[in-house]
Amino acid sequence: MRESFYGNNPRSNKDRPTPTVRPVNRSDELLKVLQDIISNPRKSQNVKKRFMAGKAGGYCSVCGDIATQIASYNMVGATLVEKYCDTCLARGIN
Repeated sequence: MRESFYGNNPRSNKDRPTPTVRPVNRSDELLKVLQDIISNPRKSQNVKKRFMAGKAGGYCSVCGDIATQIASYNMVGATLVEKYCDTCLARGIN
């Protein structure tokens, strides 16, 4: 969405907002347990979705993996919060 708005809008002379990135506070052991639960084929998708929303902190905005970083964009009158995994964050979000 940011690419299409900022890249294709000729009337926009604003720069892209710079995100403030902070890590999700969770241990490596808990992250491994979360990944095991998500990859378990015996659990239903509804159970996985409720689990991810409640305990894991959410999905990556790009690939759907477990989010490990939270990016906050300060916009005019609002703050956009997106979550990313380490792999997608390394590819570049801005």
